[in-house]
Amino acid sequence: MAKEPKPAASSGTPLERLPEILAKAGVKLGVKPPAASPVQPPPRRTEAEEPLSDEEAFASAMNGVPRAAWRHDPHPTSMPAPELPSKPADEDRRLMQAAIESEFCIPVPDHPEYIEGWVGVAGKKLLPNLRNGLYSIQGQIDLHGLSRNEAELAVEEYIVRMSRFRSCCIKIIHGRGINSPADRATLKQSLQRLLATRRMSRYVVAYASAPARDGGVGAVYVLLSRQ
Repeated sequence: MAKEPKPAASSGTPLERLPEILAKAGVKLGVKPPAASPVQPPPRRTEAEEPLSDEEAFASAMNGVPRAAWRHDPHPTSMPAPELPSKPADEDRRLMQAAIESEFCIPVPDHPEYIEGWVGVAGKKLLPNLRNGLYSIQGQIDLHGLSRNEAELAVEEYIVRMSRFRSCCIKIIHGRGINSPADRATLKQSLQRLLATRRMSRYVVAYASAPARDGGVGAVYVLLSRQ
C-alpha cells in the first residue's frame, strides 16, 4: 500500500509563523496605538543670554497652574469722615483745657514775675527741689483781701509758728495784683522783701515761686528750718 505524501513543512521561525497560526485559529490582534511623542524639555538659556526678569520668572513658574477662585467678596473701604472746621474760640478753649489737664506743666522760672531766694549754702543746695515742687506742703496761708501791713504781720506770725515744730515747707498765696488799684503785685513785692530780711533768715532756708500746677507766680513756696 503506497503512503500518502506529508505536507511540506512551512519554512520560517515560529515568530515569523505567528500571524499565520493566529489567522488559522481565528484570532485578531488589535491595532497597536501610536507611540506618544516624547515631551521636549524647554530650551536651556545659554550663558550669553540675559537672565530672566522677575516678571518673566514668575510667568514661567506659574505656567500651567490653574487660577484659584476668590470665595469672599472684598470688604468695602470706608471713606474717612471729613473734618469739620473748628471755630477759633473752641480751638483756644480746647488747647487751654489740654494744658490744664496735662501732666507736664510749663516751667515757671522763665516767667518775668518769677521770684526765688535762699539763705546760706544749704538753701542754695535745696533750692532746685523746692523750685520743682518736690517737697510736700504742710500748710498754706492766703493773703487775698489783706493790706500790705496786715499781710506782713500775718506772714511773719505764720512762719514763726510753723517753724517751732519741725522743718517744713509752706505755701503763701499772694496773687498777682491784677485787681489792685495800681495794677501791681504790691503784696508780692512786700513779701519778697520780708523773706529776704535778716530777721526772717533765722527761719527761712529758701523760697521760690510755685509751679504752674500749684498757683504759678501767684504763690510762693517757703522752706523753713526748725527752731
